[in-house]
Amino acid sequence: MEPLKTKKKVLKTALTRLRDKVASAVKDADSIALRLFESKTSDLFNDFKLLFDSIFVTCKPEELDDFIKEKETIDDSIDELRLNVNRKMNKTDPEHSISSVSSCNASVLSDVKLPTLSVPTFNGKIENWIMFKDMFVASVIEYKSISNSMKLQYLKASCRDEALRVIQSISISDANFDIAWKLLEDRYSNKRELLNAIIKKLLSQPNISESSSAILNLIDITNECIRSLEVLHYKVENLSETIIVFIIVEKLDKSTRYWWEKELNNSEDFGTLKQLLSFLQSQARTLQNSKIKEVKKNHNFHNKVTSMVSTSNTKSTKFKCVKCQREEFHGLYKCPEFINLSVHDRCVFVKRNNLCFNCLKFHAVRNCTSTFRCQKCSKKHSTLLHFENEKQNRIVRPEIGDGINSQSITASSSLNPNAANFESSYERNVFSGAAVSGGEVRQTKTAILSTANIFVRDCFGNLKSARALLDVGSMCSFITTEFADLLQIKKEKNLYCGFWFE
Repeated sequence: MEPLKTKKKVLKTALTRLRDKVASAVKDADSIALRLFESKTSDLFNDFKLLFDSIFVTCKPEELDDFIKEKETIDDSIDELRLNVNRKMNKTDPEHSISSVSSCNASVLSDVKLPTLSVPTFNGKIENWIMFKDMFVASVIEYKSISNSMKLQYLKASCRDEALRVIQSISISDANFDIAWKLLEDRYSNKRELLNAIIKKLLSQPNISESSSAILNLIDITNECIRSLEVLHYKVENLSETIIVFIIVEKLDKSTRYWWEKELNNSEDFGTLKQLLSFLQSQARTLQNSKIKEVKKNHNFHNKVTSMVSTSNTKSTKFKCVKCQREEFHGLYKCPEFINLSVHDRCVFVKRNNLCFNCLKFHAVRNCTSTFRCQKCSKKHSTLLHFENEKQNRIVRPEIGDGINSQSITASSSLNPNAANFESSYERNVFSGAAVSGGEVRQTKTAILSTANIFVRDCFGNLKSARALLDVGSMCSFITTEFADLLQIKKEKNLYCGFWFE
């Protein structure tokens, strides 16, 4: 390869020198010199043609495109040089015009520049052979303006892995293209093996989840397999169509299969393949649109929570102090009305409003990430909730340390139908009714809730057994995530906090 590159460099230098000489001869209108340069231009053109033919035979497949582009550039330069010579000679010698036209036509017909084609690739997987064959025939083989040696170069550049090994040893020549193409056809055009590969690809599709991308992928592979079967003259009709519909339906998730049954509307017909693919297209669009709406909803949810934390001053996100209800939101520890309360009343207020004992914000104390502690005793509660009396602190601190939070208080209040008695019974329980032993608080009240065995219908109408915990004072009803998944019902995200809920 190195000697060829050296020869190419020498010829390019000769072309540059010839271009300068032709420019000088054209300027001086020297017809004798122009005739000489015309002959040299033709010789140089032939030298370049032989050189690049040798390069195309020995170069690597990945280098082919670069050499083709370089040859095109050199051919353009030689054509321009030849045209300049012929134009000037036609003006000075009219008899030369006829011979120059015939020689130009002969040279153009003898060498057509190879266009840049988008050629498919083939890695030797038999299920991809039909698609590769159709594309290569349409883009290369039926392109009549290129020689068979160039087609063979394209073929080698298109093959990968096992397919390339089949034709790698074949040298580049016009006669060898048909040989190489026949080798590939003999290897990969076995009808029985093609049928096995196509049917295996159709059957081996994984069971999909309820997502637009999975449904669209199922549609694409199914259509590809059907088109391949039709190329092999196996039309999908009657029994074969019913079998394919059955196979595709078996790949669907339970929810999509449910809506497909609804689409059939209790009909005795099995459903056509066209009807199934149309339904899946519609289902994929629905899932894609709902996904966009969910992203927007989550985005709005994030913005709303962020505005609550940052206490934005915009009108749409203003919040009032939980104690004084002023428009300008401030932390509870800065509220004058809260500070003016006694320590006992502050504790009652924090418990009643489901606030954190440590940072006075809307979360449970066990979830508090604040590193601040009481400045007087270094325990995990706010300094504003510290009792100067050590005996009182022993009663309150274990409750805070043991993680009694807003959720537990809410639960105890929901058990009491008489909400007006909540404050007095709660205060007696915390500050006067608690039994203190060894620095621990033991609650003296116990609530017993009734339970029931129930049956709930899932999305298909089937009964599922469950155990229910009955609370007559509860404002909301809840089920576990596991039971929701068992029922296969759709879930939506909602926010429950001290400010608002959806």
